[in-house]
Amino acid sequence: MPELDIAQYLRQARDLSHVISNQWEMPIGPKQVLLNDYLNLDVTLSKLIMATQAVMINVPSESVTRDENEISDFYAQALVQFLTISLKQQWTHLMVMTDEDIAQFKRFPQRHLAHQYMGIKTMLLNSYHQKRQGDFSHAWRSFLKLGLVELQLTQNTIDKTVRKILMTSTLDSL
Repeated sequence: MPELDIAQYLRQARDLSHVISNQWEMPIGPKQVLLNDYLNLDVTLSKLIMATQAVMINVPSESVTRDENEISDFYAQALVQFLTISLKQQWTHLMVMTDEDIAQFKRFPQRHLAHQYMGIKTMLLNSYHQKRQGDFSHAWRSFLKLGLVELQLTQNTIDKTVRKILMTSTLDSL
C-alpha cells in the first residue's frame, strides 16, 4: 500500500506552481499570489465541507448528495494547495509527518466535522494574517487527521488522487 510521500508531493507541487503561474493571463505580485493560494484553499475546504455534509444548508440551494469520489478529489486538491502554501511561505519543514505522527491522529477523533473545519479555517487565517507557522502546522495536522480519521480516506486513495492531480495538471500545462 503506498503511503503519503509528502516530500515527493512537495517537489511536484513546486514544479506545478511555476508552470501554472506562468499561464495566468493577468500576472499578480508575490503578495497577491500568496493571498490567492490561501483563498483557493479556503474555497476548496468549503467545497469539501459541503461534500461531506458537515453543515446543514439554511438557504435555498441545490440538494447535496454525498459522493465519496468527490470528497477524495476535494481533499486531494486541498492537500496540494496546503503544499503550495508551505512552499511559498518556506514552511515545508512543517509538512512531513512520521508514521507515529499519523498514528497519533486516531487518539482524538472529532465527532463534529463543522468544528474541525472551522478550526482549520481559523488557523489558516491566523497563519496568513499573523504569519504564524505554528497555526499553519496545526491546520495541516488537523487537515491530515480530518482525511485519515474522520473521513476515513486511506493513504492509498489520497496518494492516488494527489498523484493524479499533480501529474495531470503538469501534463496538461505543458
